[in-house]
Amino acid sequence: MEAQKLDYIDAVRGWAILLVITCHVGGMFSEMPYPIKKLTNFGWHGVQLFFLASALTLMMSWHRVRVHDGVFVRSFFIRRFLRIAPMYYAGAAIYFIAEPPVSGFSLPQMLISFTFLNTWRPEWIPTTPGWMVVPGGWSIGVEFTFYALFPLLAALVTSLPRALAFFAAAFAFACGANHLGATWLAGYPADAVGNFLYFWFPNQVPVFALGFVLYFTIKSYRVPTLGKWPACMLLACVAAALISVAEFPASGHRFLLSTPTPPILLASLGFTIFIFVLARQPDLLLTSPLIRKMGVLSFSAYVLHFLFIHSFPAWSEGWINTKATGYVAIANLVLLWAVVVPTTFAAASLAHTWIERPGMELARRLTSKGTLRAVQRA
Repeated sequence: MEAQKLDYIDAVRGWAILLVITCHVGGMFSEMPYPIKKLTNFGWHGVQLFFLASALTLMMSWHRVRVHDGVFVRSFFIRRFLRIAPMYYAGAAIYFIAEPPVSGFSLPQMLISFTFLNTWRPEWIPTTPGWMVVPGGWSIGVEFTFYALFPLLAALVTSLPRALAFFAAAFAFACGANHLGATWLAGYPADAVGNFLYFWFPNQVPVFALGFVLYFTIKSYRVPTLGKWPACMLLACVAAALISVAEFPASGHRFLLSTPTPPILLASLGFTIFIFVLARQPDLLLTSPLIRKMGVLSFSAYVLHFLFIHSFPAWSEGWINTKATGYVAIANLVLLWAVVVPTTFAAASLAHTWIERPGMELARRLTSKGTLRAVQRA
Protein backbone atom coordinates (compact mmCIF):
# COMPACT_ATOMS: atom_id res chain seq x y z
CA MET A 1 0.00 0.00 0.00
CA GLU A 2 1.44 3.32 -1.07
CA ALA A 3 0.41 6.34 0.96
CA GLN A 4 -1.06 9.13 -1.09
CA LYS A 5 1.46 11.96 -1.23
CA LEU A 6 -0.17 15.27 -0.42
CA ASP A 7 1.94 18.27 0.51
CA TYR A 8 -0.49 19.55 3.12
CA ILE A 9 -0.24 16.29 5.06
CA ASP A 10 3.52 16.72 5.34
CA ALA A 11 2.87 20.29 6.50
CA VAL A 12 0.46 19.05 9.18
CA ARG A 13 3.13 16.67 10.46
CA GLY A 14 5.66 19.50 10.39
CA TRP A 15 3.48 21.67 12.61
CA ALA A 16 2.78 18.69 14.87
CA ILE A 17 6.44 18.02 15.57
CA LEU A 18 7.13 21.71 16.19
CA LEU A 19 4.31 21.75 18.75
CA VAL A 20 5.71 18.67 20.48
CA ILE A 21 9.26 20.06 20.60
CA THR A 22 8.00 23.41 21.90
CA CYS A 23 6.05 21.69 24.67
CA HIS A 24 9.03 19.62 25.79
CA VAL A 25 11.45 22.54 25.62
CA GLY A 26 9.01 24.57 27.73
CA GLY A 27 8.82 21.71 30.20
CA MET A 28 12.50 22.21 31.02
CA PHE A 29 11.75 25.62 32.61
CA SER A 30 9.72 25.21 35.79
CA GLU A 31 9.79 28.94 36.59
CA MET A 32 8.60 30.16 33.19
CA PRO A 33 6.23 33.19 33.37
CA TYR A 34 2.65 32.00 33.32
CA PRO A 35 1.49 33.31 29.90
CA ILE A 36 4.49 31.75 28.10
CA LYS A 37 4.11 28.50 30.03
CA LYS A 38 0.46 28.40 29.01
CA LEU A 39 1.45 28.88 25.39
CA THR A 40 4.14 26.20 25.35
CA ASN A 41 1.86 23.77 27.18
CA PHE A 42 -0.43 23.70 24.18
CA GLY A 43 2.25 21.81 22.29
CA TRP A 44 1.18 18.85 24.43
CA HIS A 45 -1.55 18.30 21.84
CA GLY A 46 0.84 18.01 18.92
CA VAL A 47 0.49 14.24 19.32
CA GLN A 48 -3.24 14.52 18.62
CA LEU A 49 -2.38 16.36 15.42
CA PHE A 50 -0.14 13.41 14.47
CA PHE A 51 -2.98 10.97 15.21
CA LEU A 52 -5.42 12.91 13.03
CA ALA A 53 -2.93 12.97 10.16
CA SER A 54 -2.31 9.24 10.58
CA ALA A 55 -6.01 8.31 10.45
CA LEU A 56 -6.59 10.60 7.46
CA THR A 57 -3.68 9.30 5.38
CA LEU A 58 -4.41 5.66 6.15
CA MET A 59 -8.02 6.14 5.04
CA MET A 60 -6.84 7.85 1.84
CA SER A 61 -4.50 4.99 1.09
CA TRP A 62 -7.01 2.28 1.99
CA HIS A 63 -9.71 3.69 -0.28
CA ARG A 64 -7.29 4.41 -3.08
CA VAL A 65 -6.10 0.80 -3.29
CA ARG A 66 -9.61 -0.68 -2.83
CA VAL A 67 -8.33 -4.26 -2.52
CA HIS A 68 -9.31 -5.25 0.98
CA ASP A 69 -8.34 -8.90 0.88
CA GLY A 70 -6.00 -10.91 3.09
CA VAL A 71 -2.94 -10.15 0.97
CA PHE A 72 -3.62 -6.43 1.16
CA VAL A 73 -4.02 -6.56 4.94
CA ARG A 74 -0.77 -8.51 5.26
CA SER A 75 0.94 -5.87 3.13
CA PHE A 76 -0.54 -3.14 5.31
CA PHE A 77 0.92 -4.61 8.52
CA ILE A 78 4.34 -5.25 6.97
CA ARG A 79 4.58 -1.67 5.73
CA ARG A 80 3.38 -0.16 8.99
CA PHE A 81 5.83 -2.20 11.05
CA LEU A 82 8.84 -1.42 8.86
CA ARG A 83 7.89 2.24 8.68
CA ILE A 84 8.10 2.63 12.46
CA ALA A 85 10.07 -0.19 14.11
CA PRO A 86 13.60 0.39 12.70
CA MET A 87 13.81 3.99 13.93
CA TYR A 88 12.05 3.14 17.19
CA TYR A 89 14.48 0.32 17.95
CA ALA A 90 17.43 2.52 16.96
CA GLY A 91 16.11 5.19 19.33
CA ALA A 92 15.98 2.64 22.15
CA ALA A 93 19.66 1.82 21.62
CA ILE A 94 20.63 5.50 21.42
CA TYR A 95 18.86 6.42 24.66
CA PHE A 96 20.15 3.37 26.50
CA ILE A 97 23.70 4.53 25.74
CA ALA A 98 23.18 8.29 26.12
CA GLU A 99 20.76 8.21 29.07
CA PRO A 100 21.22 4.85 30.85
CA PRO A 101 18.13 3.94 32.90
CA VAL A 102 18.54 4.56 36.60
CA SER A 103 16.58 1.39 37.32
CA GLY A 104 18.90 -0.64 35.08
CA PHE A 105 18.20 -2.87 32.10
CA SER A 106 14.94 -4.84 32.18
CA LEU A 107 14.35 -7.52 29.55
CA PRO A 108 10.55 -7.65 30.18
CA GLN A 109 10.28 -3.87 29.84
CA MET A 110 12.28 -3.93 26.60
CA LEU A 111 10.15 -6.72 25.13
CA ILE A 112 6.93 -4.98 26.13
CA SER A 113 8.11 -1.76 24.50
CA PHE A 114 9.45 -3.50 21.39
CA THR A 115 6.10 -5.24 20.88
CA PHE A 116 4.28 -1.91 21.33
CA LEU A 117 2.24 -3.06 24.32
CA ASN A 118 3.64 -0.33 26.55
CA THR A 119 0.45 1.72 26.95
CA TRP A 120 -1.58 -0.89 28.80
CA ARG A 121 -0.16 -0.69 32.33
CA PRO A 122 1.30 2.22 34.34
CA GLU A 123 4.54 0.26 34.87
CA TRP A 124 4.98 -0.24 31.14
CA ILE A 125 4.65 3.35 29.87
CA PRO A 126 5.94 4.03 32.61
CA THR A 127 4.01 6.59 34.65
CA THR A 128 5.48 4.97 37.74
CA PRO A 129 9.27 4.92 38.28
CA GLY A 130 10.95 2.67 35.74
CA TRP A 131 12.79 2.47 32.44
CA MET A 132 11.23 4.49 29.64
CA VAL A 133 12.82 2.63 26.73
CA VAL A 134 12.14 5.46 24.27
CA PRO A 135 11.00 8.82 25.68
CA GLY A 136 7.59 9.61 24.23
CA GLY A 137 7.19 5.99 23.19
CA TRP A 138 3.65 5.90 24.57
CA SER A 139 2.32 7.53 21.39
CA ILE A 140 4.00 4.88 19.23
CA GLY A 141 2.35 2.14 21.28
CA VAL A 142 -1.00 3.87 20.80
CA GLU A 143 -0.35 4.21 17.07
CA PHE A 144 0.40 0.50 16.73
CA THR A 145 -2.81 -0.42 18.56
CA PHE A 146 -4.64 1.75 16.03
CA TYR A 147 -2.83 -0.05 13.19
CA ALA A 148 -3.97 -3.40 14.59
CA LEU A 149 -7.60 -2.29 14.51
CA PHE A 150 -7.50 -0.16 11.38
CA PRO A 151 -8.42 -2.78 8.73
CA LEU A 152 -11.55 -3.68 10.70
CA LEU A 153 -12.44 -0.04 11.33
CA ALA A 154 -11.88 0.93 7.69
CA ALA A 155 -14.09 -1.94 6.54
CA LEU A 156 -16.91 -0.85 8.86
CA VAL A 157 -16.67 2.95 8.67
CA THR A 158 -17.49 3.58 5.01
CA SER A 159 -19.38 6.89 5.00
CA LEU A 160 -19.62 10.20 6.81
CA PRO A 161 -22.70 9.15 8.86
CA ARG A 162 -20.85 6.02 9.95
CA ALA A 163 -17.77 8.10 10.79
CA LEU A 164 -19.89 10.40 12.96
CA ALA A 165 -21.41 7.36 14.67
CA PHE A 166 -17.91 5.97 15.20
CA PHE A 167 -16.85 9.24 16.83
CA ALA A 168 -19.88 9.23 19.15
CA ALA A 169 -19.22 5.61 20.11
CA ALA A 170 -15.50 6.34 20.59
CA PHE A 171 -16.30 9.30 22.85
CA ALA A 172 -18.61 7.16 25.02
CA PHE A 173 -16.06 4.34 25.06
CA ALA A 174 -13.23 6.67 26.14
CA CYS A 175 -15.30 8.19 28.94
CA GLY A 176 -16.42 4.79 30.21
CA ALA A 177 -12.93 3.29 29.96
CA ASN A 178 -11.38 6.21 31.84
CA HIS A 179 -13.92 5.96 34.67
CA LEU A 180 -13.40 2.21 34.94
CA GLY A 181 -9.63 2.67 34.66
CA ALA A 182 -9.60 5.08 37.59
CA THR A 183 -11.25 2.38 39.70
CA TRP A 184 -9.01 -0.38 38.38
CA LEU A 185 -5.88 1.67 39.19
CA ALA A 186 -6.99 2.85 42.63
CA GLY A 187 -3.86 1.39 44.22
CA TYR A 188 -1.49 3.58 42.19
CA PRO A 189 -0.45 7.18 43.01
CA ALA A 190 -2.91 9.78 41.72
CA ASP A 191 -0.38 11.38 39.36
CA ALA A 192 0.49 8.02 37.84
CA VAL A 193 -3.19 7.25 37.26
CA GLY A 194 -3.89 10.65 35.72
CA ASN A 195 -0.99 10.40 33.32
CA PHE A 196 -1.72 6.79 32.39
CA LEU A 197 -5.37 7.50 31.62
CA TYR A 198 -4.28 10.23 29.25
CA PHE A 199 -1.67 8.11 27.51
CA TRP A 200 -3.54 4.82 27.04
CA PHE A 201 -5.24 3.88 23.79
CA PRO A 202 -8.90 4.16 24.90
CA ASN A 203 -8.41 7.86 25.63
CA GLN A 204 -7.04 8.49 22.14
CA VAL A 205 -9.72 6.58 20.16
CA PRO A 206 -11.97 9.65 19.67
CA VAL A 207 -9.06 11.51 18.08
CA PHE A 208 -8.56 8.75 15.51
CA ALA A 209 -12.33 8.73 14.96
CA LEU A 210 -12.18 12.44 14.12
CA GLY A 211 -9.62 11.52 11.47
CA PHE A 212 -12.26 9.28 9.84
CA VAL A 213 -14.79 12.15 9.99
CA LEU A 214 -12.20 14.45 8.43
CA TYR A 215 -11.50 12.00 5.59
CA PHE A 216 -15.15 11.74 4.56
CA THR A 217 -15.69 15.49 5.01
CA ILE A 218 -12.80 16.32 2.68
CA LYS A 219 -14.00 13.66 0.23
CA SER A 220 -17.68 14.62 0.30
CA TYR A 221 -17.63 18.39 0.53
CA ARG A 222 -15.43 19.78 -2.19
CA VAL A 223 -16.09 23.43 -1.44
CA PRO A 224 -14.43 26.01 -3.69
CA THR A 225 -10.88 26.93 -2.77
CA LEU A 226 -10.88 29.42 0.07
CA GLY A 227 -9.48 32.86 -0.56
CA LYS A 228 -6.23 33.54 1.23
CA TRP A 229 -7.57 36.13 3.64
CA PRO A 230 -10.65 34.13 4.74
CA ALA A 231 -8.45 31.06 5.18
CA CYS A 232 -5.91 32.96 7.25
CA MET A 233 -8.65 34.49 9.37
CA LEU A 234 -10.13 31.05 10.00
CA LEU A 235 -6.75 29.68 11.00
CA ALA A 236 -6.21 32.64 13.34
CA CYS A 237 -9.58 31.96 14.99
CA VAL A 238 -8.76 28.29 15.41
CA ALA A 239 -5.35 29.15 16.90
CA ALA A 240 -6.93 31.61 19.34
CA ALA A 241 -9.49 29.00 20.43
CA LEU A 242 -6.80 26.39 20.96
CA ILE A 243 -4.58 28.72 22.97
CA SER A 244 -7.56 29.61 25.15
CA VAL A 245 -7.86 25.99 26.34
CA ALA A 246 -4.16 25.55 27.07
CA GLU A 247 -4.74 25.90 30.83
CA PHE A 248 -5.56 22.29 31.54
CA PRO A 249 -7.53 21.20 34.60
CA ALA A 250 -6.44 18.01 36.29
CA SER A 251 -8.85 15.99 34.12
CA GLY A 252 -8.32 18.03 30.96
CA HIS A 253 -6.05 15.52 29.28
CA ARG A 254 -8.65 12.79 29.13
CA PHE A 255 -12.25 12.15 28.13
CA LEU A 256 -14.62 12.01 31.09
CA LEU A 257 -18.40 12.24 31.37
CA SER A 258 -17.94 14.85 34.11
CA THR A 259 -16.16 17.14 31.63
CA PRO A 260 -18.21 16.93 28.39
CA THR A 261 -15.92 19.36 26.54
CA PRO A 262 -12.42 18.45 27.75
CA PRO A 263 -9.51 20.44 26.28
CA ILE A 264 -8.25 17.35 24.45
CA LEU A 265 -11.54 17.31 22.50
CA LEU A 266 -11.51 21.07 21.82
CA ALA A 267 -7.92 20.90 20.61
CA SER A 268 -8.65 17.91 18.37
CA LEU A 269 -11.71 19.63 16.88
CA GLY A 270 -9.61 22.74 16.22
CA PHE A 271 -6.94 20.65 14.52
CA THR A 272 -9.63 19.00 12.39
CA ILE A 273 -10.64 22.43 11.11
CA PHE A 274 -6.98 23.32 10.62
CA ILE A 275 -6.36 20.27 8.42
CA PHE A 276 -9.57 20.86 6.45
CA VAL A 277 -8.49 24.43 5.67
CA LEU A 278 -5.06 23.26 4.51
CA ALA A 279 -6.72 20.62 2.32
CA ARG A 280 -8.86 23.29 0.65
CA GLN A 281 -6.14 25.98 0.53
CA PRO A 282 -2.83 24.10 0.13
CA ASP A 283 -0.85 27.14 -1.09
CA LEU A 284 -0.91 28.97 2.24
CA LEU A 285 2.38 29.94 3.84
CA LEU A 286 1.54 27.33 6.46
CA THR A 287 2.44 24.67 3.89
CA SER A 288 5.83 26.12 2.93
CA PRO A 289 8.58 23.79 1.66
CA LEU A 290 10.46 24.10 4.97
CA ILE A 291 7.52 23.00 7.11
CA ARG A 292 6.77 20.17 4.66
CA LYS A 293 10.38 18.98 4.93
CA MET A 294 10.03 19.00 8.71
CA GLY A 295 6.96 16.84 8.26
CA VAL A 296 8.88 14.31 6.19
CA LEU A 297 11.47 14.07 8.97
CA SER A 298 8.95 14.27 11.79
CA PHE A 299 9.11 10.68 13.02
CA SER A 300 12.89 10.61 13.42
CA ALA A 301 12.67 14.09 14.94
CA TYR A 302 10.07 12.87 17.42
CA VAL A 303 12.26 9.98 18.52
CA LEU A 304 15.45 12.06 18.78
CA HIS A 305 14.40 15.48 20.07
CA PHE A 306 14.43 14.50 23.76
CA LEU A 307 18.12 13.67 23.45
CA PHE A 308 19.00 17.25 22.52
CA ILE A 309 16.54 18.87 24.92
CA HIS A 310 18.08 16.96 27.82
CA SER A 311 21.69 17.32 26.67
CA PHE A 312 22.13 20.95 25.65
CA PRO A 313 21.55 22.51 29.10
CA ALA A 314 24.26 20.20 30.50
CA TRP A 315 26.63 20.82 27.58
CA SER A 316 26.17 24.60 27.54
CA GLU A 317 28.14 25.20 30.78
CA GLY A 318 25.72 27.77 32.15
CA TRP A 319 24.65 29.41 28.89
CA ILE A 320 21.24 27.75 29.18
CA ASN A 321 19.86 28.00 32.72
CA THR A 322 16.71 25.92 33.17
CA LYS A 323 16.27 27.35 36.68
CA ALA A 324 15.96 30.94 35.45
CA THR A 325 12.89 33.03 36.20
CA GLY A 326 11.02 35.92 34.55
CA TYR A 327 12.30 37.37 31.30
CA VAL A 328 15.60 35.52 31.71
CA ALA A 329 13.68 32.25 31.61
CA ILE A 330 11.97 33.34 28.39
CA ALA A 331 15.33 34.19 26.83
CA ASN A 332 16.72 30.81 27.86
CA LEU A 333 13.64 29.08 26.44
CA VAL A 334 14.09 30.82 23.08
CA LEU A 335 17.80 29.99 23.05
CA LEU A 336 17.25 26.30 23.84
CA TRP A 337 14.45 26.04 21.26
CA ALA A 338 16.63 27.74 18.62
CA VAL A 339 19.41 25.22 19.24
CA VAL A 340 17.25 22.09 19.63
CA VAL A 341 15.12 22.52 16.49
CA PRO A 342 17.86 22.69 13.83
CA THR A 343 20.02 20.13 15.63
CA THR A 344 17.13 17.71 15.91
CA PHE A 345 16.24 18.02 12.24
CA ALA A 346 19.85 17.65 11.16
CA ALA A 347 20.06 14.39 13.10
CA ALA A 348 16.61 13.39 11.83
CA SER A 349 17.74 13.90 8.24
CA LEU A 350 20.57 11.42 8.76
CA ALA A 351 18.28 8.96 10.55
CA HIS A 352 15.69 9.25 7.80
CA THR A 353 18.31 8.47 5.15
CA TRP A 354 20.10 5.64 6.94
CA ILE A 355 17.34 4.04 9.02
CA GLU A 356 13.84 5.00 7.89
CA ARG A 357 14.32 4.80 4.13
CA PRO A 358 15.95 1.35 4.15
CA GLY A 359 13.04 0.09 6.26
CA MET A 360 10.53 1.53 3.80
CA GLU A 361 12.44 0.08 0.86
CA LEU A 362 12.48 -3.34 2.49
CA ALA A 363 8.72 -3.05 3.03
CA ARG A 364 8.22 -2.22 -0.65
CA ARG A 365 10.20 -5.28 -1.68
CA LEU A 366 8.39 -7.59 0.73
CA THR A 367 4.98 -6.35 -0.37
CA SER A 368 5.59 -6.29 -4.12
CA LYS A 369 3.11 -8.30 -6.16
CA GLY A 370 5.67 -10.96 -7.01
CA THR A 371 6.69 -11.46 -3.40
CA LEU A 372 3.09 -11.62 -2.18
CA ARG A 373 2.18 -14.16 -4.85
CA ALA A 374 5.15 -16.30 -3.76
CA VAL A 375 3.97 -16.08 -0.15
CA GLN A 376 0.48 -17.17 -1.16
CA ARG A 377 1.85 -20.22 -3.05
CA ALA A 378 4.15 -21.23 -0.16
